[in-house]
Amino acid sequence: MISELAQRLRALGHDGLLALLKNRPESVLAGARSLQRLAAVLDSPGAVESALERLDAGCHEVLRALCALGDGCTREQVEQVLGGGAELDRALRELAERFLIQLDEHGSIQLAAPLRTLRTAGLGRPIAKLLNAHASTTVRGIAEALGLERASTKADTILRIAEFVQDPAQVSATLAKAPGSTAEVAMELARDTSGAFAFPGEPTAVRWMIRRGFLISADQCRTDRGPFEMPREIGLALRESDDRATLRPPPPEPPTNVVDPAEVDKAAALAATSFVDGVARLLDHCATDPLAMLQNGGVGLRVLKQLAKVLKTDQHEIRLWLETAAAAELLSLDDAGHLVPSNLADDWQRLAPAKRYVWLGRTWWEQPAAAMFSKVVDKPGPAMLPGDSALDRALRIDLVTELAALEPGAALDEPGLLNEKLAWKRPMIYRSAADLVDPMRVNWAEAEAVGAVARDALSTLGRCLSDDQALLDAALRLLPRAEETVLLQADLSAVVAGTPSGDVTSTLNLMAEPEGRDTASTWRFSPDSVRRAMDQGYSAEDLLGRLAEISRADVPQPLEYLIKDAARRFGQLQVRSVRCCVLGDEALVLEVSRHRALRELSLRVLAPTVLASGKPPEETLTALRKAGYSPVQQADDGTVVIERAVATDDRPPVLVAQPHYLDPAPDLPDEAELREVAMHLLAQPDDVARPPVMVDLVENTPANVGRILAERAAGLSDLELELLEEALATGTDLEISYRDQRGSCTTRVITPHFIAGEYLESYCHLRDDDRQFRLDRVRAVSPLKRRPTR
Repeated sequence: MISELAQRLRALGHDGLLALLKNRPESVLAGARSLQRLAAVLDSPGAVESALERLDAGCHEVLRALCALGDGCTREQVEQVLGGGAELDRALRELAERFLIQLDEHGSIQLAAPLRTLRTAGLGRPIAKLLNAHASTTVRGIAEALGLERASTKADTILRIAEFVQDPAQVSATLAKAPGSTAEVAMELARDTSGAFAFPGEPTAVRWMIRRGFLISADQCRTDRGPFEMPREIGLALRESDDRATLRPPPPEPPTNVVDPAEVDKAAALAATSFVDGVARLLDHCATDPLAMLQNGGVGLRVLKQLAKVLKTDQHEIRLWLETAAAAELLSLDDAGHLVPSNLADDWQRLAPAKRYVWLGRTWWEQPAAAMFSKVVDKPGPAMLPGDSALDRALRIDLVTELAALEPGAALDEPGLLNEKLAWKRPMIYRSAADLVDPMRVNWAEAEAVGAVARDALSTLGRCLSDDQALLDAALRLLPRAEETVLLQADLSAVVAGTPSGDVTSTLNLMAEPEGRDTASTWRFSPDSVRRAMDQGYSAEDLLGRLAEISRADVPQPLEYLIKDAARRFGQLQVRSVRCCVLGDEALVLEVSRHRALRELSLRVLAPTVLASGKPPEETLTALRKAGYSPVQQADDGTVVIERAVATDDRPPVLVAQPHYLDPAPDLPDEAELREVAMHLLAQPDDVARPPVMVDLVENTPANVGRILAERAAGLSDLELELLEEALATGTDLEISYRDQRGSCTTRVITPHFIAGEYLESYCHLRDDDRQFRLDRVRAVSPLKRRPTR
């Protein structure tokens, strides 16, 4: 039979159901396939907790009052606590629209099931419930201490105590007679939002409150031992006597001024170009000078400062480039454990600037933690380590959402004034405006660095960050196109005004040394850089031909002479493996044998054209090149060994590990997807609900579990399958890497229960709820390294 809540969902119609799904998108992520299933999801603790995170401070104040008053209270009772007015009406309406409360025909307000026991107000349970578990003698002692007449039964005594504490005046009068600092301790505990206390204060004050039921022990046998709980009625009465709770209205909009949207986009385009160019320069540097990593995997402060000096920026921006490049899978680790470009870096470099920006911009948008935290820390730690907070992504999204609500070109007079509004809109996440000062400063700086914000206003790029296609269209319109030509100069330099294309960059990197990249990029040719290109098998004709293809004019004569001279000298000496021999013309060999810089090779003349070296071929080649020669290496048969550039196909990206409790929430469905879900749910008949999961006992027998896992989780190794099979048998916690339907990979700590068809039914520690995981999407399984932090 369809539930009452499911009937209410059908009565909403398409538009009403769509509005509900927008407010409660977690229900879609949970896989609701019918109205009956959607009703169950909406009323689950995990979904309600997610909904609470999106409530503003006004709704939370009303919800605290409702939880304190208890299920079935009336609007008039709420008014007695908070006062009436339009703000109360708005909060009640929003809570009802989110199915967190329901107003019945009698005017009483019913709470969603999880809220009936949730201590949202920071208050304990009702005194009757707390006393029911205690002995009759304890209950009678509390009644006598409060001056109440003795009743014939325990239940009647509890009823008289409950009636007494429901009167705030009587509670205040009783507390006024308390000795010493008891009143101050009681008021402090009443303001505490935890609702339960292990060591609540001075012994004298505690004993006085225990005797009168102001504190009740959770231990039925030893009522003088904690933890203690302050009954809901006592806490509410003390809070009312302290200061009357009032609804906080929304804070005023921060003041703005008007700027030209075209100027905003122009400044944003410059920042975005600099961001893309900075990552490109970083990759070029890592290709020639790999970055050393610390033992814990991070990049140390000394390396960051050196890199900032080389790339002519500060360490804050270096952190942003590094962590964005790593998250975009553009960096890898070489055999020595140093950072080098990954196998995707070349593909990224060959893209147009707009597409490079989309790759990086979307990566930055989805980062859980801010990279530029060093701006607000006195002693910042290394870069590329897991952050200790996932607040930044939520703040980034809310910041852009608030700015997008303003008219284009509306700039904030003081961005920090936005903290008050954000703290009011998301009190469960941001707590207070003061707590947002440093996070806002960091995220605002990053938004400016990537071009999302410019001149204190949201740019067109910032408005499109959540949409790949829209962001690409905006980037193609605003960012300059890649330069396909280069100005070759007689001083052996090459200049590209603007952003060089991937072909120009790769050609110049092949035969010249990069000198600087800013509004213009420069390279310089030298005998060593040209020789390095010839080491990879290119001839003088090849190099001159490639330069002619990208040059705006003819190749300058000095550069042509340099390349031809390098080709003439190239290969005059040959190094062959013996350990090794150096071959060449008699006069040249004699010159080399007497060269002071080559003493470390211990060269000996074997014949007029042959020298014996005491070092291996690689060291001999390096020493000869350092001395100014252009040797080539020969194979055993005398053929020239061409030194190819290091292949990157076997360099997988290096990813910064995120603890499972920092695992970013999956992307919420967009409006088109929600509209489709609403139509599908309403199309299902009421009597066709998703059947409950039936556990196939035969399938889950020990004899079959291993075979089933091997078939349905084929991507796992034998060891991972054994771990999963053992966990199913013993109920052991595991850590899994799981790829959702959108392709995003997350890490979860689970307790597997059983196999149901294609799914692994498990308890998810991150979501604090039972979840289904498709076996073919489980990418990795590992033992739990530590218990999840809650």
